[in-house]
Amino acid sequence: ITLTDLSKVVPDFVTAAIREAIPAFDRQIKGFAKPDGLLTGVETRTSSPVCIKRGKDYQSINVQGLYPAGEGAGYAGGIWSAGIDGIRVAEALALAYLED
Repeated sequence: ITLTDLSKVVPDFVTAAIREAIPAFDRQIKGFAKPDGLLTGVETRTSSPVCIKRGKDYQSINVQGLYPAGEGAGYAGGIWSAGIDGIRVAEALALAYLED
């Protein structure tokens, strides 16, 4: 996993919404916005209208090291299928690191 600045990969309106939402959520759950916190994924409430292509190893065919999974990547249509896909991708990722 490589840390990166999400503002470089999502539209400005998404970055602005996240920056506004985190402090608001911290007011409801104290400590949520601690400075050592990491945003490690993005969840949406809708299924993706696109599909990030991946190979048999579950890795993106366009971006090495990216393992698209679940609804946002176009591989699920609900919580169960997203969970199952996430497990499969996690297993593939673990195997890839064990082989290195």
